Amino acid sequence: MEFKLDHIVHFVDRHPLESANLFIKQDLKAVMGGRHENWGSHNSLCYFSDLAYLEFLAVEDRKKANGTKNPLIHRLLKQPDEGLGQIAIRTDRIEAVKEELNEKGLETGEVIEASRKREDGSLLEWKMLFIQQSDEDCPLPFFIQWKQTDDERKQDLHKNGALSDLNLDVSISKVHYIVKDLNSAVTKWRKYFDLPRGEETVNDEWRARSYAIKLESFQLIFTEASGAGIVKQMLAKKGEGPYLVEFDPPVFKSYYQIFGAMYK
Repeated sequence: MEFKLDHIVHFVDRHPLESANLFIKQDLKAVMGGRHENWGSHNSLCYFSDLAYLEFLAVEDRKKANGTKNPLIHRLLKQPDEGLGQIAIRTDRIEAVKEELNEKGLETGEVIEASRKREDGSLLEWKMLFIQQSDEDCPLPFFIQWKQTDDERKQDLHKNGALSDLNLDVSISKVHYIVKDLNSAVTKWRKYFDLPRGEETVNDEWRARSYAIKLESFQLIFTEASGAGIVKQMLAKKGEGPYLVEFDPPVFKSYYQIFGAMYK
């Protein structure tokens, strides 16, 4: 199974442009995405190389959000605090991915037909697939298939001003997850998504041990607290899940906290 990062969802409890503006201050392009009218949510976006991007997602209409069956919006509403929520993996064979996951013992929902109205009024369309799991479990990725090809999307994003050449010089290089049981998490993810072997490391400063898996476009790093420190603090605050994103070259000079998440 190809495991190509499409985007990272950062749940925020504020207007999405507040988050985007922090990246604009770093001389990067970030824009208002638009509204998900059926889900009661809206977002802002910051694209990087290979079309991977950050999505800052917030509730716009709580009544609509409470009524939707979209698992991502359900997780947004249940999130105890702002922070990174889930990653999306890009595919062009979403129905086949559903079959593969079901064969491996994972229960998935139906493929969701989705759309968003952009600020200019045009309609963007895609499909989504979610793995069913409890709110307490470390959030597994969801899968996304765009109606446009990658080349068509890139041309479109350049045309509407959402993607700049400066952003294309930056890539999302690492996505870090906090987990309670490192060995269990790595075993499950490798089995479910056909991930290669990685390398274990120890971070004495953060009092944690990690397992890094190098993929085609980024590194996926799982981290377990080995003592009192920032990893243990973040686990207690928001539970298992993504907590840190690194860029190449770094966007910020040091680890920078933005509305419940860490970036570098």
